[in-house]
Amino acid sequence: MSDASIDPTPDATTPAADVGIAGVQPLRDGDTSIEPDPTLDPAQAEWDATTALDEGADPDDINPATATGADPAEIPADDSDIPLEDIHPESTGTDSQGMDPGVVELGEEGQGDLAPEDL
Repeated sequence: MSDASIDPTPDATTPAADVGIAGVQPLRDGDTSIEPDPTLDPAQAEWDATTALDEGADPDDINPATATGADPAEIPADDSDIPLEDIHPESTGTDSQGMDPGVVELGEEGQGDLAPEDL
């Protein structure tokens, strides 16, 4: 990705201009993969937990168990179930749209499990 508003000629005040590298710019906040807040960085949190374990911390203090023993994100919420009226009944068979399900099963050419004379 390039920015057309950047002048590619080196500025005489930058050290890169001394060695002949044109267009060198410092990194900005969005140009790095490092999380500015270390508490939000999962790798840093894992590193801190490992360091705490090495120093003798109780593992239950670092990673407390949930009441179910499962990840809290996996515990279903009360509103996560599909309403009963939205569940399609399993015993209805094919979607016949008002036609005889046996005929629908045969198809247009009558090439199903039943012969047309079996109807």
